[in-house]
Amino acid sequence: MATAVATTKPKCFTCTKDKDKDNLYTCEGCSKNFCLTDLPKHHQEHVLELEKIVTDCDTFQENINEQEKDLTHRSLIKQMNEWERDSIMKIKKIAEDCRQRLVKPTDDNIAGIKKKLNQFTTDLRKMRDDDDFNEIHLNKLRVALEMLKKELEQPLNVSILEEPTSFINKISTIIKASVSG
Repeated sequence: MATAVATTKPKCFTCTKDKDKDNLYTCEGCSKNFCLTDLPKHHQEHVLELEKIVTDCDTFQENINEQEKDLTHRSLIKQMNEWERDSIMKIKKIAEDCRQRLVKPTDDNIAGIKKKLNQFTTDLRKMRDDDDFNEIHLNKLRVALEMLKKELEQPLNVSILEEPTSFINKISTIIKASVSG
């Protein structure tokens, strides 16, 4: 009894037409069979892909050249510059907020000192006009004037507090030992 063995003819991967085995060519890269018409098209796809890789390589080379010439093109330097800008902006904002809060109290302090100075000046002129003073009075006047000067430089009701807490994230660099191959 004879059995019929079904034989399938090889087909081109692209056009899927039955071809004689002698009319098909196997691509070594993908191991697929192509007819003489479709093999050049398949090769052209490889050519286009190769050109894309060449273009990507050229772009990458330009990027390397830019980074060699200009530090600001290096991504880690960019990150460091961004951290610096952000930190400076935080400091400026806090400083401006503190300045705004200082305006009224320091204006009030100056007004109070002016009032005390006017009284001091009135008392001083009276002593001079009356010609009624001695060394004790002069020492008291010097001390009182110095206190007013200090109060102007460092108001009694306002001060600046520096807290040792970090409101800016500290940044540092970590350089790993490279393994040459």
